[in-house]
Amino acid sequence: MSDKSENHFGIHAKWIYTANSKQELLEDHILLIKDGFIDEIVPFKSFSNDEDLNILNLGESLITPGLINAHTHSAMTFLKGISDDQRLNDWLEKSIWPSEAKLLSHDLVFDASQLACLEMLSSGITTFNDMYFFPDATAKAATVVGMRANIGLVFIEFKSGYANDFTDYLDKGLKFRDDFRGEESITTALAPHAPYTVSDDSFLKIRTYADQLGMNIHCHMHETEWEIKNSIEQHNVRPLTRLDSLGLLGPDFIAVHCVHLDSSDLEIIKKKQINIVSCPVSNMKLASGMPKINTMLNNAQNVAIGTDGSASNNKLSLFDDLKLSALLQRSEIGVKEFLNSKNLFDMATINAANTLNMQDQIGSIEKNKKADLVSFNLSDIHLQPIYDPLSTLIYSGGRDNVQNVWVNGNLKYSNKEFINDVDVESCINKIKLWKNKIST
Repeated sequence: MSDKSENHFGIHAKWIYTANSKQELLEDHILLIKDGFIDEIVPFKSFSNDEDLNILNLGESLITPGLINAHTHSAMTFLKGISDDQRLNDWLEKSIWPSEAKLLSHDLVFDASQLACLEMLSSGITTFNDMYFFPDATAKAATVVGMRANIGLVFIEFKSGYANDFTDYLDKGLKFRDDFRGEESITTALAPHAPYTVSDDSFLKIRTYADQLGMNIHCHMHETEWEIKNSIEQHNVRPLTRLDSLGLLGPDFIAVHCVHLDSSDLEIIKKKQINIVSCPVSNMKLASGMPKINTMLNNAQNVAIGTDGSASNNKLSLFDDLKLSALLQRSEIGVKEFLNSKNLFDMATINAANTLNMQDQIGSIEKNKKADLVSFNLSDIHLQPIYDPLSTLIYSGGRDNVQNVWVNGNLKYSNKEFINDVDVESCINKIKLWKNKIST
């Protein structure tokens, strides 16, 4: 393939879901890519290949925007399966935090994040929103694999293997941000862990930095009933009310989980135009509760979907979460209309891009946006017959149907193989060594 064809080429598929404002599902079109951007979408019958472009013909496939994992802890892949039968508090205090205290390091976070990035990429995810220690290691892993990442500058009140106190977390986080400022694929957010692990004073400082630097705030919220009870005992108010009184909430606030919401919480969410990221598989696996998807959709500025970390989900694929979101929404009392396949898919694409304030670059297939794309092979026998390709993919298919993944118009994954220099076997072996160190 010539240099010209590598920078300017076309993709022909049976279906293209744009996730644009009209939610257009196009049939028998060619998608033209130029210099990493979407150039045109042309009906096949009217396409004339005057420039002799290379056209990739994918047959009975569906092209969508690259999926966006709106909340995860990628490095926690090293803890996948370490404790699959505990509630959140015991899971954190008896399994996760002791394991992190034993081994947490820059090298561990890089190795685990790299494996997580490979898993996400092979699952059709081209962008992820992360929260974990050693953010520079996660960012480095994402760039090596060739993904886009919004990396949180994590804050927590107690000492860890990464930092000692708020000032230390802040200094290291801002240094990372400065070091990666020139990396096009890496953006940053402020990431206080949760209301029960961050003080009022720290939250006030975070709000100041968010205003000064124009950064989003990414925080776990109302994940368990214990969290709410603890807030009332410690602060005499529910967590959202507490953060609202501190001036922390607004359209730049990303509230993750939001499983337990009462009328006062919903009023704040709607008034402050908060974004919600739901992680239903993780919530139900940790017995935190069943998120009320319809309630979120009726009150939040945007509702997106995240996997959470592998330690609490076991998969870094959005398809289980999408299907479960649909089922949970249908189980709510008084739901008049069910989420259709387009609305569900938007939660993993354009809604997530809006949540991360990246909607001008990614999240939909539109002219001049980044060519972050996924093609899904829908020819498999277990998918037939196909009346609605999106519905078929969500309810009958999944990440096994991922055929090709492009980031910035560059092919990164094709037919179960990674198109980069990452040694996958070496990544797996490194995680096995870390696992052995935890087990001894």
